Amino acid sequence: HTNFLIVLLGAYTLEKTANVVDMVILYLSFNVGLYGGIYTLNAIADYEEDRVDPAKSTRPMPSGAVSVSGAWAFLAGLWAFAFTSSWAYFRSLALIEFYIAFIVVNIAYSFVLKKVLYMRFISAAMTAPLRLCMGATVAGVTCPIPAALIAYFFMACVQSTKVRVEKNKKDKVCNGWPPKLLEALCLVGVAVSFTVEFPKHKLFLSLAGVAITTFLGLSMIRDSHASFLLGADVHPKKKEL
Repeated sequence: HTNFLIVLLGAYTLEKTANVVDMVILYLSFNVGLYGGIYTLNAIADYEEDRVDPAKSTRPMPSGAVSVSGAWAFLAGLWAFAFTSSWAYFRSLALIEFYIAFIVVNIAYSFVLKKVLYMRFISAAMTAPLRLCMGATVAGVTCPIPAALIAYFFMACVQSTKVRVEKNKKDKVCNGWPPKLLEALCLVGVAVSFTVEFPKHKLFLSLAGVAITTFLGLSMIRDSHASFLLGADVHPKKKEL
C-alpha cells in the first residue's frame, strides 16, 4: 500500500490538487481492486519458486491454503470490481487506459522480463511513473517528464535493493547487475532530473528527496530497514550452535 504514496504525490504536489473523495475511491478501485488482482497474478507466476523459498513458502498459495484455480477466480473478481468501480465513479477513459497499462506492464514483468538478464529491476520500475501520472490526471494536470523520471529511477533503486536483500546478494551480481552499479546510475538520473525540474514543483521535489533518503538510504544500511520500508522478505538467519 505504500506505493499509493506515489499516486498521492502526483495528485497533490503538481500545481493542482485532487478531491479527497476522488482519491479514496481511486484507492479502493486501483489499490485494492486492480493491484489486489496484480499481486494475485504475481503469486500465480511465482508459485513454483515461492514453494521452495523459506521466506515465502508460508504464503497462502505456496502453502496450499489457496489453490491456483481459486487464485485465478479471486483475480477475476478483483479486476471486475476495479474496472466497474472506476468507470461508474470517474467516467474517465484515461483512467481505464492507465488500468490496462498497469496490467500489461505487470504481465510482461511477471511472465517474461523478470527472468531476462538486466531487465528485472528496470522493468519493475515502469509502474512508478504510471502511478505518478495517474495521480496527476485525477488532479487535472499533466505530469512533467522530469518528475516521472524521478519516480522511475527511485523505483528501480527500490526494486534492486529489495531483491538483493531478499536473495542475500547485496554484495554480489544480481540479474546481471554488479553491486551498487544500477543504484549509482539511478541516483545520477535522479540528480539530473532534479536539476531540470528545479525550481518548479518544489513540494514534489522536497517530498521526493525525503522519500529517497528514507526508503533507500536506510534500507541500504540494514536488512531490517529494507524489510520494514520496502516489504522485503528477509530470510531468517540461522543461529550458530
